[in-house]
Amino acid sequence: MSSAEDLPTLEQDDQLAEPLRRVAYEAGMMLGLEATRDEQAYHRRRLTRHQYWLNGYGTLAGMRVTMTPGTHDNTADSLTGLQLRVSSGTGIDGLGREVMMHESHCIRLAQWLAAQPNERLLEGYDSDAGELWLKVTVRHKDCPIARQPVLTRRINAGSDAVQPSRTADSVELELIPELPPGSPDGRFKPWGSHNPIQDELPTLSDDEQQTLTDLQASNAIAGRQLALHAQLLHSLEDSGLSTRNLAHELENGARLLLARIRIETSDPLNTVVNPGLIHINNLVRPFLATASQLAWLGNQNSNG
Repeated sequence: MSSAEDLPTLEQDDQLAEPLRRVAYEAGMMLGLEATRDEQAYHRRRLTRHQYWLNGYGTLAGMRVTMTPGTHDNTADSLTGLQLRVSSGTGIDGLGREVMMHESHCIRLAQWLAAQPNERLLEGYDSDAGELWLKVTVRHKDCPIARQPVLTRRINAGSDAVQPSRTADSVELELIPELPPGSPDGRFKPWGSHNPIQDELPTLSDDEQQTLTDLQASNAIAGRQLALHAQLLHSLEDSGLSTRNLAHELENGARLLLARIRIETSDPLNTVVNPGLIHINNLVRPFLATASQLAWLGNQNSNG
């Protein structure tokens, strides 16, 4: 969950429709704390918005979810030492922020399950199939560090007041009980916190339709691209640049799916933690396609 230090950044990054402002420096101007914060926010949010709108969201490399140990002699034993691991890697979360994990992270699954409220675990239980579903997500998170003494702002507020002097880029990994969606949505979803693009072509003017028809007849690939551009032309008409995240759902909008975990169990409140009963799917996550990837795939197709 978001901390008090993390929430302001989360709220800022969700405001994609808010015009940015930078400091207008002039000789002799008195600038204080707010000016410094505005200057930092301007450059950080410009980069975040570039990544959100132009790059999209998803895994670029790594962040693979595995379990250790991966096998066991039978499926009856419950292994208290079994760990879920997320390897190092990088990507972009649902609000366009960089996610960079320098090292692998792990959690003991049995202890995590034991610490969860019953009603929370039941949110991910499919009683018909006898399966407990969990999802692994990651998002960017601010991490205040390097505390140092500061002057107190109020009389008698304390003689040893300290505040963080730096904010480090960090990540928040979460394990969440959740049933998988009934059927995958095959629509194009270029942005993490906006609705997918509608499949149907919008209503076009006679001239626009003729332009599209002529191009489709002369170049099928270029015609499909122009049809997609026509869909994108109308994609933000309902909400504008604003995200669909509600104030209490900002974390959910920022989360990047890494994997879904399926655990065979007839009793989700007393789950046997055994590798033979645990199935991990890393390929349900969104991935980022870079220019180098597309160029390599193009060369493979031409050579094939």
